[in-house]
Amino acid sequence: MEIKYIPKNEITGVQQEMLNTIEKTCFGFSSAEVMNNTEEGHPFGAVELGAFLLFDNEKIVGNAYIYKRLTEYDGQEYYIGGFGGLAVMPAYRGKGYARQLAEESLKKAYDIGVDVACLFTSRKETIHKLYERLGFTFLNRKGYYIDSLHKEASEDDVMIMRLNDKELTAKILATNHKFHYGKEEGCW
Repeated sequence: MEIKYIPKNEITGVQQEMLNTIEKTCFGFSSAEVMNNTEEGHPFGAVELGAFLLFDNEKIVGNAYIYKRLTEYDGQEYYIGGFGGLAVMPAYRGKGYARQLAEESLKKAYDIGVDVACLFTSRKETIHKLYERLGFTFLNRKGYYIDSLHKEASEDDVMIMRLNDKELTAKILATNHKFHYGKEEGCW
């Protein structure tokens, strides 16, 4: 088993097909299917910088996409980012691979200058416990983003974590200003 970071523009067609299969297996849909739906607004559309891929020989069995974008909170610009789409095929679960993908992703996000890591998940899913062990905290208010129809939408279960800006992260958690993924489409 090996984890490799692949920039978005270097992911091959064959690798993308494997990633679509992972998404379909783990989430019940692939992002390609969702992106082609122009009838309903969805949160996907954020452009990833690349992905950490979990390989079993040449087969991709897990992944986490890396994101970074400029936004602002209470008038202060900062880089929000982190990882999204964390997925591991069922036969490989329970072996710590999701944690390894998440940890590698957070290191990369830190290295590329992300100030505050952010993601959304459901409190009903057990994966949020992994995120809490990694240092994420529920925001306890809505996180806003621009959906695929270019309308503002929100998610309830947003988690954040300090990477490069401790003071701003503390301010976001302690105050009640609008938390937004930024002016670009999508969230993770």
